[in-house]
Amino acid sequence: MAGKKGEVPLHIKKLQKQVSHPYAEHPIIRIFEDIEDPREPSLSFRHPLTSVLFMALIATICGANDWAKVVVMSQGMKDWLSQYVDMSGGVPCERTFKNIFNVLKLEALEKSLREFSSLLREKIPQEVISFDGQSKRGTADKQKELGAIHLLNAWSADNSICLGQLKVDDKSNEIPAMPKLMDVLDLKDTIVIADAMNTQKATAKKAIQKEADYLLPVKANQPGLLDEICSSFNNLDKEIAAEKIRWERNIEKAQNNRDKKRLEELYKAGASTCGAFQWKSETEKLHGRIETRSCMVMPVGDIQSKADWEGLQSLVRITRERIEGENISHETIYYITSLDPNPVLIGESVREHWGVENGLHWRLDVVFRQDKSRYRDRIGASNQAVLNKMALNALLKETTLKRGVATKQCAAACNPEYREKVLKNLF
Repeated sequence: MAGKKGEVPLHIKKLQKQVSHPYAEHPIIRIFEDIEDPREPSLSFRHPLTSVLFMALIATICGANDWAKVVVMSQGMKDWLSQYVDMSGGVPCERTFKNIFNVLKLEALEKSLREFSSLLREKIPQEVISFDGQSKRGTADKQKELGAIHLLNAWSADNSICLGQLKVDDKSNEIPAMPKLMDVLDLKDTIVIADAMNTQKATAKKAIQKEADYLLPVKANQPGLLDEICSSFNNLDKEIAAEKIRWERNIEKAQNNRDKKRLEELYKAGASTCGAFQWKSETEKLHGRIETRSCMVMPVGDIQSKADWEGLQSLVRITRERIEGENISHETIYYITSLDPNPVLIGESVREHWGVENGLHWRLDVVFRQDKSRYRDRIGASNQAVLNKMALNALLKETTLKRGVATKQCAAACNPEYREKVLKNLF
């Protein structure tokens, strides 16, 4: 007798319940088990979703960057994979992998990345979380008049892992996406930092709501605020210069009077900074250039825009001097922050923010060849990007092999013992 319309037949339900995974308690498998299978139930159902996802992740850890390579690698380590997941249906074909990832809900896999990252993440006081976008250029489709998909990433500079990803809507930009991504992450006691595009009141408000601090650059997209900050620092510079002149005169006077006690007090106190806090880095020599950074922080005071930015406590000026051969360049960037004036912490946090470029984006483009991929399906390409980030997190957290990510991928592909170490030593 036929069942009710829309109801899964009993014989198919029984078939689905027979699926069991040998290592069902492994954290990765538990995370994948919670993802809803988008496929229609069928008697020809051969490959459990968890097995498909696990195969794809392991192959990506081993260096696969397209579905053909995922299939070949999975076939080569079928026996090893069967220790973890049900492989009774064998390895799916390339089209099956592609079809599944093209219909798999992106939100579900993005959630799995956050859950996976939370297992690897060590909570550190004032952990720097960098939010930065990256486009997958190969996904642009001129015939459909679609640009490359753009992904907003959250990178933990202190843990060196990607905490989360959110696909930016094709007809939008990062501005509305950032509060959404912040909302689903654990940001308590962290420092949220982003580029100037995301210096928005909503970003600052969301950071305070999440019990985090923010450190945001101010550029031409916030002209009124930028003018106020520049004016504040210009006035401060004049006050500091006047105080220095006054201090030097007192030094000269004490020297003329041979007042050693007074001289000692003046030198110990130094010239007044008028309530500002300063820090200067040691000179660094990198790749043929010499770079020096300095940071000045002042309390926000009574600037007109203060009320518009929730939790605003300090204004920041970062100055970089770079010498390359005979060329000398200077760069000045202003920031607003909810942090108390602490130039060392703020200066180092700004520097750590740029680690997202080399730590995450460069590796995804060069090692995982993400930018070269011609995967045009919007959902499939975004889901594949999640796999890349999960694989990268796993490889970065495996520290017994002191080599780069690409070398670790080779080791995982060739050595089953190292492959197991990547999985088992993480938790």
